[in-house]
Formats: sequence, C-alpha cells, structure tokens
Amino acid sequence: MYVSWIAYGVAIIALGVTLFLIARHWKEIRLLDPQSIKEERQKQEREKLITRRFERVSAEQLAALHRFGRTLARKTKESYKRTEERLQSFDNLYKKVKSPFSAMAPSQRERIKTLLTEARSLIRDLKWADAERRLLEALALDQRQIDAYRLLGTLYLRQKLYPQARETFEFLVKTRKADDATYAGLAEIAKAEGNFQIAEAMLQKAADASPRQPHRQAELAAFFLERGNAAKAWPHAKRASELEPGSAKYLEQSLETVILLGDRKEARARYNRLRLLSEDPARFQVLKDKVEAIEG
Repeated sequence: MYVSWIAYGVAIIALGVTLFLIARHWKEIRLLDPQSIKEERQKQEREKLITRRFERVSAEQLAALHRFGRTLARKTKESYKRTEERLQSFDNLYKKVKSPFSAMAPSQRERIKTLLTEARSLIRDLKWADAERRLLEALALDQRQIDAYRLLGTLYLRQKLYPQARETFEFLVKTRKADDATYAGLAEIAKAEGNFQIAEAMLQKAADASPRQPHRQAELAAFFLERGNAAKAWPHAKRASELEPGSAKYLEQSLETVILLGDRKEARARYNRLRLLSEDPARFQVLKDKVEAIEG
C-alpha cells in the first residue's frame, strides 16, 4: 500500500520535472522540426560535396602539377643536353685554338732539352762558360737530370779541370748512372795524374759498359800499345776492326798491333784489306815496309 503511493509520487515528480524542462526550452524545441532537420542534413551533404569537389580539384591540380613537373624535367634535361653539347663544341674549338700557343710555350722537359742541346753546341765551339751556365740552369730545373751531369763532367775534362771533372764523374758512379763515357773520363784523369793502373781499370769498365762501341775497344788497345804491351792490345784492336769493318782507322790499328806481334800472315791479310779502304800512298808505303820487314 505504502509502496504504491511512493511509486505514484515519484512518477508525478518526474512528470513535473519533464514539463518544467520542456517549458524552459520550448523555443529551441520548436525549432527542431522535420523541415529544419532536413535542411541540416542537406547542409552536411553540401559540405561533403564541396569537400569531395575540393579534394578532386586538388587531386587534378596535383596531377597536372606532376605532369607539368615531368614535362619541365624533360625539357630541362633536353636543354641541359643541348647546353652540354654546345659547351663540348666550345671546348673542342678552344683546344684547337690553344694548341699552337701550347707549342709556343715549352714545357719544363722541352726547356731542359733545349738547354742540353745548346750546351753541347757551345762545348763544340769551346764556349765553356756559356755551356756551363746552360747546364747549371738545366739542373736548377731538374736536379736528377743525368745528361746534364755527364756533360758537365765532359766540360770540365775538356778544360783539364780534373778535380771538378772527377767529382762529377764519381757522383755518377755512386748513383749508378755511370756510362762508358763516365769511365773513359775517369781513365783520362788517372792517366793525366800518372795512375795507369786505375786508368786501365776504368778503360776496361768503359769497354764493358758499351761492348758494341768500337772506339772503346780501340781506346783500350791504344792504352796497351802506349804501354808497350801489344799482346794485351791485340784482342781489343781486333774487336774494334770487327765491330766496324769499314773503318780504315781501326783496321790500321789492328795492323800496327800484329806487326808488333810479328804475325806475318795476319799482317799481310790486314794490309791487303787496308789498301781497299784507304787512299794514302805514303802511309801504305810505310806499312808495306813494316810488313815486308816481318817477312824478310
């Protein structure tokens, strides 16, 4: 019984609260008619439509931008290629124009070559000071220029400046750049100083350093002939005449050597060969007398 009355009371209170709220917000509720709801829905649809349209336009613009970008990239690449080709053409033209000027401006190596050539010519003309300046200038450009050292040694040797010549030649020997001329120069210095043992050793090294050069063999033969040793001279004199059989000078040296050795058969054979190479009747007569003296 009491429970029923309580339930009725609660229902009445709830109804009263609902009516109060409706009365308070009646204006707002009145606006929520089906027509207004429809307009709101249409508004949302329009916004969605506009949004989709914007997105589509944006996509189309972006695609257009991509197409433009690809076109621009292609055109840029083509333009770059054309520019590169033009630059290459200019470069080739520049090289062609530049070549004559490059030839006119000698490189360091060409400058050294010119200095060495001038030095050789000046040495032949006995212009020692000028030749030395050229060689020192070449060494200032390249301190490893071996030909300059060799020419310097020859220059000092020609002037009989033996200390300077020896120093230069010994430097070449120590650096293992010595050639046959280096050893021949040291031999000449040793002979000038009366040291014939060293002179012989150096001449032998000169011959060994250039075994195909007949004048090195002839120098060694002449050294032994000067020392009165025809037996030692003969192999070198013979070798020189063999290396250059058309040389009357080497053949005559070998003839003089076999005459000293008393070899009549070899002397006659060499004398007959020499008559075909030389046209000096007076010299022939002297040699003929020597050959006949052996035979007699």
